[in-house]
Amino acid sequence: MKIVEGILDYSKPWSLPDVYLFTGNNVVKNDGAVVMGRGAAKQCRDIYPGVDVAIGNMIKSYPLSPVVWVMINPRQCLGWFQVKKDWQAPAELELIARSVKALSQVADNHPENTFHMNYPGIGNGKLNQQMVEPLVINLPDNVTLYRVGVKNGY
Repeated sequence: MKIVEGILDYSKPWSLPDVYLFTGNNVVKNDGAVVMGRGAAKQCRDIYPGVDVAIGNMIKSYPLSPVVWVMINPRQCLGWFQVKKDWQAPAELELIARSVKALSQVADNHPENTFHMNYPGIGNGKLNQQMVEPLVINLPDNVTLYRVGVKNGY
């Protein structure tokens, strides 16, 4: 795993073999859209119209999976990495651990891809980076985490 000090900008074009992920919750609204109201999730929702419904459909189709994927165009894959059960709650270490395990399996099975994601659980997740670090430290080498604004451990 690599760490980049900075913001992962979802508005800049990328294409396979790069795969972008964002952290989020699994609350799916009546219209089928997953709640994507803050941080990286909100940026993705605002840039890629309909991605909230596409991710919501995947969450409903695979309710036990802490990581799901959608193609936002033929060359761009966007993934959802669960850190919360509810958008209003803080991130949960247990969910991050489950999501890390799932992402690790995918990354190990697809060494040709590079997976880019915001650092999970800090920021809107309200967790201390030192609490999350032991969970993410052994992510495969083809995973890059982006962190910014870490103040007082958040």
